[in-house]
Amino acid sequence: MKDYDYKKLGLKVGIEIHQQLDTKTKLFCRCPSELRGNKPPDFTLIRYMRPVLGEMGLYDEAMLTEYEKGMTIVYEGYKDTICTYEMDETPPFECNYEGIDIALTIASLLKMTIFNELHVSRKNYLDGSVPCGFQRTTVVATDGEIELESGKKIGIEFICLEEDAARKIETDNKTNYFRLDRLGIPLVEITTKPDINTPQEARDCAERIGLLLWGTGKVKTILGSIRQDLNVSIAKGSRIEIKGVQKLDWFIPLINNEVSRQLKLVEITEKLKERGIKPETLEEKVIDLSKDLKNTKCGFVNKGIKSGKKLLGINFPGFNGLFGLELQPNRRFGTEVANKVNIISGLKGLIHSDEDLNKYGFSNEEVEAMKKKLNSTSDDCFVLVLGKEENARKAMNIIFKRTEMAFNGVLGETRRALEDGNTEFLRELHGGARLYPDTDSKAIIITNDRINDIQKELPEFPWIVMKQYSKKYKIEERLVKDLIFEGKLKLFEKSLEVYNNPSLILTTLLETTKALSRDGVNADEIIDTQYIELFNSLKSNEISKEIIEDVLSELAKSPKITLKQVKKQLKITKLSEADLIKIVEEVVNKGTDLIKEKKMNAFGGLMGDVMKQVRGGIDGKIVAEKLREAIKNKMEELKL
Repeated sequence: MKDYDYKKLGLKVGIEIHQQLDTKTKLFCRCPSELRGNKPPDFTLIRYMRPVLGEMGLYDEAMLTEYEKGMTIVYEGYKDTICTYEMDETPPFECNYEGIDIALTIASLLKMTIFNELHVSRKNYLDGSVPCGFQRTTVVATDGEIELESGKKIGIEFICLEEDAARKIETDNKTNYFRLDRLGIPLVEITTKPDINTPQEARDCAERIGLLLWGTGKVKTILGSIRQDLNVSIAKGSRIEIKGVQKLDWFIPLINNEVSRQLKLVEITEKLKERGIKPETLEEKVIDLSKDLKNTKCGFVNKGIKSGKKLLGINFPGFNGLFGLELQPNRRFGTEVANKVNIISGLKGLIHSDEDLNKYGFSNEEVEAMKKKLNSTSDDCFVLVLGKEENARKAMNIIFKRTEMAFNGVLGETRRALEDGNTEFLRELHGGARLYPDTDSKAIIITNDRINDIQKELPEFPWIVMKQYSKKYKIEERLVKDLIFEGKLKLFEKSLEVYNNPSLILTTLLETTKALSRDGVNADEIIDTQYIELFNSLKSNEISKEIIEDVLSELAKSPKITLKQVKKQLKITKLSEADLIKIVEEVVNKGTDLIKEKKMNAFGGLMGDVMKQVRGGIDGKIVAEKLREAIKNKMEELKL
């Protein structure tokens, strides 16, 4: 990854963190705040979205882009977590006070100025994620800060309390499918100021805020309960919003690749200026090449034209080499244009003359014929699309507009984060035209007494807790951090009350569960009471630590099963020392030849034979002790 002079480039990064709150009910209705996983829905609704004018009499550009996609929306719901509010058939209930108090707690930890009067607003969305077309949100506090480990303070601009959107399940044939169970779950949106100046600072800041949120013990800690967006710009570029940054490890490559993209887009603009190319040089003249190429040697084009599709072309004077310019790793300007075409029109892929057209199967004669028909010279770049005529012409319009925008450098837009550290176009940037007061909700009064009561009970900062626990239990700070991010700090404390073995508890809660996950076992299904029961059994020597992974695996497979039932399934029986000695002696007597050959080195093989029989019924340390003793006795008997 290239290392940039971020200060010279004027890099500015802001972070938006969306964190679900652990409340009993949703924000504007009284349905349970729970997800239903992959359970089949009880009913479906079909909706079609259209844009509406905002309070200022303007359309939001991002909403118009969504409308242009022409998507159908299907909502899937459940009888036990969905009411008529989620279906946009009932006005909102009174705002959830439990959620408000959690938001006030977080705002206080961030040293923010809390508003005494909260007003619910509507934030328009046309992507189908909210059936009513808008999300209800309210600004709770402003002007706070978070201090990084380096000592640098990052400003917190706002904290909002809002309802989560529906969760997208899939997109199929111009139809988006959403589940309504997530819709309405309370969350806070924390927006930093653009005070972050390096990718590493962005990662550190996100981790710090996440640590603070999860350290409260009042937020959901399941997978997907926290989502992060980035706002990235350089001095010569524009603000780009990157949605869906799922992991902290994505921050640095995403920001670096966005810096690369903006620098290259600026380079394209400068090259056009050097070449004397101006916007008015471009002409949206689309040429139908279908008849000329109906017998082309390019297989998929030949097949497409014969099936009734059209091959359209357009020429861009002076653009030679620019469509092939790499903006991000393995993503060129041509990729950028093709991505926008696909998102809006649904047409996948385009061909441009900066590529080797022979690789598609076009002959040199066919390439020359296309150049002649499109009036394209060696200084130019021409672009081809294949599709049904309506879609192909819509695609050409998008291609022309996006190429025309190349004269303006970096355009502000919203992009989707990809796992490889790159991004792709999602929609235009939302503007203020989509935000307006919610006339169905009354003002929420926050008294000073209420704020004072909350601030008297604030939890300790997690980085202080990390130091305290590290010192108290002689464990590494990073392990305490892992407990916080896994949502298991309270479970760790409860476990210590029944079994005073911090090291083994940490290993069980962190490493063993991760090992199970790698093996495809969903350890998240194991509930706290089952862990406590497990540690109680370890304390009373009813099971040994060697069998922990097997026990947890069974508990995860059947969440309602008891530890007693698991022990029965695994044939775990508590052994006395007398029983153990009898088993050990039998194994040692059978292994006499092995002891003659290897002496004490026979321990490993014989230990495995003993453990098969004791099956977790007694601590492995005791087993090892008795086995070594028995081997020594046998060696004395054999005079070895």
